[in-house]
Amino acid sequence: MSMEVQKAVHAEFRLHGLSLKRESIKLIVAYVDDQNVSVEDAADLILNALQKQELKTTFLDVATVEKVIGDLLEGVQQEDSTTHIISAFDMPKYSYDCIKKAFYRVAKNPDMFGDATAKISLYQERLTILRNRVSRNKLFAKASLELASSKRTYCELTSVQGVMGLYDEVKYLLGVLTEIEDGNLFIEDTTGTIKVDLSTATSTAGLFTENCIVIAEGQLRIDGIFEVTYMGLPMLEKRHDFRDATGNENFFGGPNIRIEDFAQLEDQEHAAESDMFVVLSDVWLDLPATFIKLRNVFDGFSQVEVVPSLFVLMGNFSSQPNHIIHTDYNFMKEHFDALAELICEFPRLTEGSHFVLIPGPQDPSPSPALPPVVHSM
Repeated sequence: MSMEVQKAVHAEFRLHGLSLKRESIKLIVAYVDDQNVSVEDAADLILNALQKQELKTTFLDVATVEKVIGDLLEGVQQEDSTTHIISAFDMPKYSYDCIKKAFYRVAKNPDMFGDATAKISLYQERLTILRNRVSRNKLFAKASLELASSKRTYCELTSVQGVMGLYDEVKYLLGVLTEIEDGNLFIEDTTGTIKVDLSTATSTAGLFTENCIVIAEGQLRIDGIFEVTYMGLPMLEKRHDFRDATGNENFFGGPNIRIEDFAQLEDQEHAAESDMFVVLSDVWLDLPATFIKLRNVFDGFSQVEVVPSLFVLMGNFSSQPNHIIHTDYNFMKEHFDALAELICEFPRLTEGSHFVLIPGPQDPSPSPALPPVVHSM
């Protein structure tokens, strides 16, 4: 066994932050010799396979390496996919640490039934995350080292408590737009609430609703009302900026994406710019007019150059409320059989599209307390 090959294997995995035992190195070197591949190609295959596993340590033991190589030799490793189906109960939960300004994974498993503080924590954390994101924007980011000669200007976010007593000074508030009193709007953050006057405010494009988070520029009047002159929604952040700020963490669960794979994923994203998802709701299958409209929809999309990869049909699937006690299942089966026959009339859709059926709240289900089962075909 060549010492050069062993050193090359050790160096290749060390570049990716992984450590190997001597026995693990021997297994990889043997795989390189048996398959007549380069160390780089073997490392890529093994690392891609490891990405599909949730490693709890950067130290690769013999059992892990042996299993991965065995799977590669048996050909059970599936081709890499950019799409992963992850159950809502398997998704990890992350929380934001205001002190460390970083996300950390919560060990507690997701639960359908939150405690009394769950709703409050949801809005508090959402506001905290948005404040941190806005603070990273160059318009609101304070330079880490300000020189006397620097002419760079920025807008400093102020808390509701911090604006109290500062009359006739232009301040920037980030908070939740609420209607605590009938006919009166307030901006609320984690430090308090303040009444606002929007009569002369100019707003950016966007949908402003009660309980949405806004950025408001204005001045505090003597009567304690914050007179808003300009109001907008928190600005968006580019994906690479967010990744630079939070690290290579997959917040949706599943395998983490390696930094070097992002370029390939972006190429695939650009190549699929013409792809579409079609979402339809209240698909009442008991009405003949529904099938006429569905036929028009399917006929139109079957004639485009690239057919949609996904059709989502959401209930209710009947114009009349159904219940498990008084539901004619044979009648419903006939409607879904008719839907299947209609789809089969368009071969391009049956070959190139997936159909997902999501029952509505009034469709038959074992219990109204649990979410309905999603069906795919």
